[in-house]
Amino acid sequence: MKLVLVDGEHYPPVTAWALKKLGDVCCAVFLGGSEKIGDLKDVELELGVKLYHSESYLDALRRALDENDVDEVVDLSDEPVVGYEDRFRIASLCMARGVTYRGADFCFTPRPLKRTEKPSIAVVGTGKRVGKTAVSGFVARTLKGIARPIIVTMSRGGPEEPEIIDGETFEIKPDFLLTVAEEGRHAASDHFEDALTSRVTTIGCRRCGGGMAGFSFFDVVEEGVKLAEKLPHNLVILEGSGATFPPYRADGYILVAGASGGVGSLTSYFGPFRLSLADIVVITGAESIGEGERRAILKAVSSLNPRADVHFVELRPRPLGKVEGKKLALMMTSKTALPRVKKHLEVMGAEVPHVSGNLSNRRILWRDLETFDGIDAVAVELKAAAVDVVTRWALERGIGVIYIDNEPVNVDGKDLGSAVLDLGRRVLSREGGG
Repeated sequence: MKLVLVDGEHYPPVTAWALKKLGDVCCAVFLGGSEKIGDLKDVELELGVKLYHSESYLDALRRALDENDVDEVVDLSDEPVVGYEDRFRIASLCMARGVTYRGADFCFTPRPLKRTEKPSIAVVGTGKRVGKTAVSGFVARTLKGIARPIIVTMSRGGPEEPEIIDGETFEIKPDFLLTVAEEGRHAASDHFEDALTSRVTTIGCRRCGGGMAGFSFFDVVEEGVKLAEKLPHNLVILEGSGATFPPYRADGYILVAGASGGVGSLTSYFGPFRLSLADIVVITGAESIGEGERRAILKAVSSLNPRADVHFVELRPRPLGKVEGKKLALMMTSKTALPRVKKHLEVMGAEVPHVSGNLSNRRILWRDLETFDGIDAVAVELKAAAVDVVTRWALERGIGVIYIDNEPVNVDGKDLGSAVLDLGRRVLSREGGG
């Protein structure tokens, strides 16, 4: 059945004419406008279907979707009643409800989201380089205290067939990752990073293409989840890729957004869709923004998803090896984070004479490496060219390799770890019929 969106800028007989041409219309939602209408009861009589209305058109739309069996929302409204931001908020609500949203020259079709057989938590992001993998690893380490988690990743460098990495028993070392890279595989893919930093079992999956709402064009995540459900783990962590998320309706959601993206990353385009799913919202890089910006983010989240628990965090370096007393060359994907991470390593007792923020630009990275001398080890994130370039370069010269994880640490006085444990307990209660 179709639900139509209507406004007061069209004459009711014209809107009624359009409804007859559409056919199979169960109800309508009034979005606003008053130029060409009188009493809304008269409009409802003219249209011949139930008309939902409220001070908030989104509230009216939610109620209409709750009370009717709708598989498509058709937009018969127009400027100036609704603008682009309004339409993306409507689209976000439709995506969350699994309903197609169609207008005169656009159509947003949600991908059906399946349920996992085991309890699940999805860690998704608003974009690339917001710290999603760092948060996912932190979530897995935290939940190891109450569960046996397994992470299913999806990435643009992932394997064609789901690949299991037993991070619980197998220690991932630089020479192993280099061997993986020499076999033509992406050794810095998320499932290797998660297994390395969190010592949990991971399953890596491939994906290609990302739509506006966050659905991938192709992926093998379903095969990866089926594999996870055969293993003796009782909690599946579904890790998204960039702004793309796994095609499953998880039991809990953690949304990761970068503070540098501001309020817009949460409120613009399909930000409201991602935000509507979230139980926890993690704002990374929050040490770089002021109280005014934090209040604006809190207000935006409260207006779109008042149940979401917001945490402002800083991503602090967590070296996976001893750095005290060593001379290091630090390499990262982010130039802006370099000074902060360098300072943290120096506080830990390291000397950092060389840095590079070109980990994701192999050509320039090679030039940087040629200038590095007199070092004991490279300190590098397991991302981009960390293995096929940096690790190879270091091992060929007998230089040590120290991979760096990023640990989310609250800068707002709250405790992200406790919030993750609370969410984990709620999700795990599903095992007992909760």
